[in-house]
Amino acid sequence: MKCILCILFFSAIIFHATAQQFHRELDSISQLIENQSINDTATVDLRNHYTKQALFANPSDTTLLDFAEKTLEISRKMRYGRGIMFAYERMALIHQYSFSNPYKAQEFYHKALSLMEEDKKLKPYGWSIYGGIGTLYYEQEEYGKALDFFKQVLRHDKGLELTATANIANIHGSLDQLDSAIYYYNRALDLEQIRNNPTYKANLYSNLSLIYGQDGQVDSALVSAEKSIALIEAYGIEFVRPTAYANASMAYLGNNDYEMAEKYAKQSLELSDAQGNLFLQKSAWGTLADVYTAKGDFSDALEAHKKFSALKDSLNGQNRRVEINRKQLEFDFERERAVTKAEIERQTTIKRTTLLGGGGLLLASIFGFMLYKRRRDAVEQKKEAEFRALVSDTELKALRAQMNPHFIFNSLNSIGDYILKNDTGTAMEYLTKFAKLMRMVLEKSESKEIPLNEDLKFLELYLQVESKRQPGKFSYEIIVEKGLDVKNTAVPPLMLQPFIENSIWHGFAQKTDKGHISIGIAKQGDMLLCTVDDDGKGRQAEDGPHITKKSFGVAITESRLEVLNAQRNTKGKLTIMDKGQEKGTRVEVSLPYETIF
Repeated sequence: MKCILCILFFSAIIFHATAQQFHRELDSISQLIENQSINDTATVDLRNHYTKQALFANPSDTTLLDFAEKTLEISRKMRYGRGIMFAYERMALIHQYSFSNPYKAQEFYHKALSLMEEDKKLKPYGWSIYGGIGTLYYEQEEYGKALDFFKQVLRHDKGLELTATANIANIHGSLDQLDSAIYYYNRALDLEQIRNNPTYKANLYSNLSLIYGQDGQVDSALVSAEKSIALIEAYGIEFVRPTAYANASMAYLGNNDYEMAEKYAKQSLELSDAQGNLFLQKSAWGTLADVYTAKGDFSDALEAHKKFSALKDSLNGQNRRVEINRKQLEFDFERERAVTKAEIERQTTIKRTTLLGGGGLLLASIFGFMLYKRRRDAVEQKKEAEFRALVSDTELKALRAQMNPHFIFNSLNSIGDYILKNDTGTAMEYLTKFAKLMRMVLEKSESKEIPLNEDLKFLELYLQVESKRQPGKFSYEIIVEKGLDVKNTAVPPLMLQPFIENSIWHGFAQKTDKGHISIGIAKQGDMLLCTVDDDGKGRQAEDGPHITKKSFGVAITESRLEVLNAQRNTKGKLTIMDKGQEKGTRVEVSLPYETIF
């Protein structure tokens, strides 16, 4: 199951004391704040520093929100811009890590960012805010947007080089770009900032452990995991502990140490449940499902997988992503409106000056107003176009999300029938293939496009599972045009699966002899032609010659093609041809040919 990579706070905390010493330091800062008789800028800075340190030490402390709100109130009364900006940032961090509420976190990040952009004097202090927004997009798996924010931090603030580099490594890891991820993690570990910072070092070793495991370097994965846990135990680093345990569980699982893998997965689940951290809970349940499967505890594995899937669906729900993007649009709109307001005030001043100066300059004022109006109209048109693009992208994500429950429902019915009818040994083999199939569905279906070779791997595994469920019922072949670069060809995920499923479940349902499915992939000009050809009973044999009923999968595929065509101005299409009664059906899906590089 897919673990998550722990993201890093964008702060300059140097954590080189024991947990007890660190808490004494926090108590000392707290006492110093209480003894301050006058609220000045130094007091506000001290309060903001304490908030981030305390949150770092105990992310589940929700009482920090009242403290941060009081800091904001004091800063506003003093009109202390930097204090207000950092108070907003602290409130964003509390909502992000203590309450697991990305909506409120983004709201406060944007308030801080607005202050930073309005006052040039605040610019040098505010790049941690860009990093915070980047972590939000990372958690929502909007990796492209997250990478843009982290790269801006890396370019503008050398003091945050460590956190920016580490989070860029996280993104490469989440995108399965393992070599790049390992490079950036080791680059971060070589930085001067890491030498006296065991907290970041523990975090990096934990993440590096996960990447080594995914890359098949199981010994290196275990070594990195044990280094991370050793640092956590030595310094009492609670912030990293839940994620480090989850990743250590994966490392022990890769080394077939199921007892230790189960131990750390359960400890991670307990800690993340106490924090209300849904991302870590998902990771822990996914790891437990793998551990139970490897041990042969299939009932526990199924229960763990159900909880993993429920959390995956919840975290990746389309309404969360739409809300995040809507918040970004609102922020952009408010920023444009502020620019427009300033422009209106400037034009008003020009107009008054012109009237006082005489009618000779009146035409110049009118001309300036016309230029302003044209600019304002252009801004509005641009915002409208961006919003339409967002809606189109959201519709496509929603269509892909509808495909998963439909596919999982049919697959679970199949595995239930098979377990009832067959022996335990074969059932274990089937369940292992099914678990791998589910992993591919959960990891790949959320992407807009995946490499063709990854989609073909999924189809091959799906056909293996179905042919094992119905031995001797059908044969299949996958024919790829010679010379087609399957690693560099991009396709929408799971596009052909519904038609293969129709062939197996409907085309061969009443067929007495062995059926055959032929899947073809070929390039035709600037289009990619994907075909599914079977020799089943054909659609006309099902309900007569005038059948018009569409399956759920066909309807979803047509809708996906319609949205893709609208987005890219292409002419992709779906064609279903009856070859005649008892002669089978041929499905052709024509897609625009796209390359990854």
